[in-house]
Amino acid sequence: MNAQELYELAMKHIYGEGVPEDNDLATKLLIRAHDMGHVEATYNLGICYHYGYGTSVDLEKAYELYLESANAGYGKGMELLGRFYSRGIYVERDRKQAEYWLRKAMGSSDPDAVEEARKELERNG
Repeated sequence: MNAQELYELAMKHIYGEGVPEDNDLATKLLIRAHDMGHVEATYNLGICYHYGYGTSVDLEKAYELYLESANAGYGKGMELLGRFYSRGIYVERDRKQAEYWLRKAMGSSDPDAVEEARKELERNG
């Protein structure tokens, strides 16, 4: 399987779409897709570590994965990094870093990331 196929299968297992819901298997598939350089898999693996889906909660690992996806240009990764800095999740609260990442997210092509970043900036405005 290529990285995109692994990613798509992982997401099906997360949501139980046509296959049994299985976060443990989904996380393993996301790790494989991430290792192959799939940016969306990297971001979604961050979600798994952030919230403990199919693994234990590990905010350091989640932060690293969000940063990796953000540095690859993924808007949702940028938005979540901004939120981490805005709210002091895992990292020290840092308004400058929060604004940097949230504004980068607002410049991304992902409408969800743009909207969530806008809300986060307004919340802290």
